[in-house]
Amino acid sequence: MGILYRFVRLDPAQETHRRQLLDNYGQFAQISALIPLLSFQFIFATRFLVRKWNGYGHKPHQSPRPSVFPKPNQLTKSSFPARLRWALDEEVSRGWGTRLEWLIGAVWTIWLLLLTMKDTGHDYLHLTKRFGIITASQLPLHYLLAAKSWTPIQYLTRMSHEELNPYHRLLGRILIAFFSTHALMYLNFFIQSSLLAKRIRDRDVILGLLAITSLLILGTTALSKIRNYSYRVFFILHVVLSISLLPILYFHVSHLRIYILESAAVYVLLILQRNISSTITLATISQLPSSSLLSIYLQPKAPAKFPKSIPGQHIYLSFPASADAPLNKLRLNPFTIANLPTKDGNMRLIIRPLSGTTTLLSTLAETNARRQPTPIIIEGPYGSAPYWQDLLKFHDRILLVAGGVGATFTLPIYRSLLQNVIRESPTLRFKIRSIWSVRKIADASWGLQYLQEDGVEAPLGGFEVFVSRPSGSSGDTAEDSIALEERGRLLEGAEGMDSGESLNDENNPTFNVKIHQGRPNLKHIVDDVFTNIDKNPENGKLKVAVLVCGPTEMGRNLRKEVGRWAKRRIDVFWHNEEFSW
Repeated sequence: MGILYRFVRLDPAQETHRRQLLDNYGQFAQISALIPLLSFQFIFATRFLVRKWNGYGHKPHQSPRPSVFPKPNQLTKSSFPARLRWALDEEVSRGWGTRLEWLIGAVWTIWLLLLTMKDTGHDYLHLTKRFGIITASQLPLHYLLAAKSWTPIQYLTRMSHEELNPYHRLLGRILIAFFSTHALMYLNFFIQSSLLAKRIRDRDVILGLLAITSLLILGTTALSKIRNYSYRVFFILHVVLSISLLPILYFHVSHLRIYILESAAVYVLLILQRNISSTITLATISQLPSSSLLSIYLQPKAPAKFPKSIPGQHIYLSFPASADAPLNKLRLNPFTIANLPTKDGNMRLIIRPLSGTTTLLSTLAETNARRQPTPIIIEGPYGSAPYWQDLLKFHDRILLVAGGVGATFTLPIYRSLLQNVIRESPTLRFKIRSIWSVRKIADASWGLQYLQEDGVEAPLGGFEVFVSRPSGSSGDTAEDSIALEERGRLLEGAEGMDSGESLNDENNPTFNVKIHQGRPNLKHIVDDVFTNIDKNPENGKLKVAVLVCGPTEMGRNLRKEVGRWAKRRIDVFWHNEEFSW
């Protein structure tokens, strides 16, 4: 077998000792997952003490002081932790995850390998069995990381499902690699011991091969190309195989059963929790005039029981199962809540139909001319907004960037910030800048009307809409132009405006939006935001929050421009809201 490992014959006492080592290292591998979670608590506690030392959270936010804007080359380098944090959040390569994800994956893989190899001596079968039990010990954690609803991991890390999902995929790849090694080493043992013909018919081997086949199918269908080609196939296979894998492993060998039972308990609890957080509501679906976008109003049957959201959160939408469509409940899609919470609990969604669930919604909007309410299942609200929403007011400047329906994320945050900040000082509104890029002005009509609703008590500042396809360009029909004219003064003015001209409503003095033709120049926008900023009067550091929701390429380009400033004496909070699954 080689110098390091060989087939070893053990007496009963040695086999008992090997069994104890296998069980002990499996349990230790599972408990060791608490180490990174406790590390998060140490980081959060340190940040809290630093903010408390600097007086954050105890003083009302002061309005910016008038001063001469510093030139870019006058800013000194930022602290090493800030530069390191920004560097680790950079992508290794497009679509390959961040450096931090790769670093955590490498560290955790090495750690599990050390636990797999320690105290195995030269015993080949001990190493083979260790690969299996160490991997099984990570299954409960893997199922927890897949949860969309609230879990202890989300609470301990202050991360949403979308932020934890890359680590779920990462751990999944590690487990598939370890389980595959376990299976290949056993097959090698059977072949070299001339036992393959006999053992291949035994129940434990058959179940083991069935388990590794299921895992390989799970890993293959989770690849981005296959997932993007048919998300529904990926989702159904993922649900079915992740459930069926547990009884297969349970009857594979008895030594894994404690971890399988834990995983099953986690799975059942998560299903129960998701059912509790789900509710059936009535949805009024319609298509926006002169646009392909859909508007969905969700009206709760019992407002008191309707989940309360905060700006920036999203819900998962599906349809009740029926005899004609028993898999309707599996058509689960995330949509951002496009309005602030209301007293009656109503929610609004703005959706661009693409495929799957959105196509079905578009069909309902076309066939339901009378706009009769449609039963819809919603689950949530979810998202990481509760963890960073309150921190935004401690920044010297806030930049919100949206592309298309990404404004469903930024607009509620923008209005919420204005309402909260203006209560302290009306001049603080000038620290908030919102950029919205749309294909045509009709796609922005819902947002422009939303900004005129009651609730904003002072003139809006820093809201700009960039229209990449001006009126009259190829693709616009005569019906589009007529419909726009019938929208009223608001869109009439916008259609005939020159680049950079303001759009005002005399009946509503709180409304002030700039409309531009063409795509936004992110470099100029970022430079303007980061240059025209005062030093924090508390500690001299500059703090800027940048939030983006839109096409992947927009997020990458914006991060590239912000990265030039993140290396200077500026503390940047970055959040890119996107749904990768």
